[in-house]
Amino acid sequence: MTSALQEQLFHRSYLYVSGSQPHRIERAYDSAADAVMIDLEDSVPAAEKLYAREVAATYTATEPRKPTYVRVNSLRSDWGADDVRAVAGRGLSGVRIAKTETPDEVRTAARLLREADCAAVLHLLLETASGLEVVSRLATASPKVAMIGIGEYDLRAELNCDLDGAMMDVCRTRVILASRAAGLASPCQGVYPEVNSAEGLLRSCRHGKSLGFVGRMAIHPVQLPTIHEVYTPAVDEIAVAVEICAAARVAEERKSTIVYTESGHMVAPPIIAAARQVIHIATALNLLPGAGAGVSGTTELPS
Repeated sequence: MTSALQEQLFHRSYLYVSGSQPHRIERAYDSAADAVMIDLEDSVPAAEKLYAREVAATYTATEPRKPTYVRVNSLRSDWGADDVRAVAGRGLSGVRIAKTETPDEVRTAARLLREADCAAVLHLLLETASGLEVVSRLATASPKVAMIGIGEYDLRAELNCDLDGAMMDVCRTRVILASRAAGLASPCQGVYPEVNSAEGLLRSCRHGKSLGFVGRMAIHPVQLPTIHEVYTPAVDEIAVAVEICAAARVAEERKSTIVYTESGHMVAPPIIAAARQVIHIATALNLLPGAGAGVSGTTELPS
């Protein structure tokens, strides 16, 4: 995937909302979320699956007010393939495939999007040990794959482990490593279910960021300010990154691999790579000097 496409797809937050509750979908578009994730899976009872699909399709057939993704049912279920066909409209930014386990499922979803002439990307949600075991194969199953995520609560139940324990961190880091090795964007952290625990959410977000996640799924608008606080680069962090990228140009002109910025930061290839990641995020959020407010930017990335 090209860096330009990754930049276009960057969001700090995706707000989940059930496809069977149109009034809540409207509220999701009115919220501070960077992107809306209409759910056709766990939050929708079997009796309302067809209705939720129709509702989601009305949004993706037009130009929605925010980037719009749809979590479809497993491609191994009776609903998954028809979910993809129904929502593959011009307003669809991406399909999030629940309980992904095999490369064939990924290729099937990619084919359905191509047949519909839909440019949307694929997010793969891994919720079983079987899916996690082949994460590298899933990440490279199709050029349509843009992100890998973890359904932590389903996975935790299968592994019989603590959500905050070492086993889940092993799973998280495995997905992060596989994503980056495949050239995909850094993955987005999964949901935090305790809506009334702002402190717990803050701790969890900080831990996720330290592991390498970028952005987070939300299940309620009240969670968005905390998610944005953690996953938005600070002003001083952006300033240092810009300075490092500027010094990198000097190093290139001098044919040197290491130089120092005026404030004393060493500029070497790994540090430049980290700075460019900060600039990439800041650019997507229009946070660089001279950029306007918004969720997607066009400011040129320092190289």
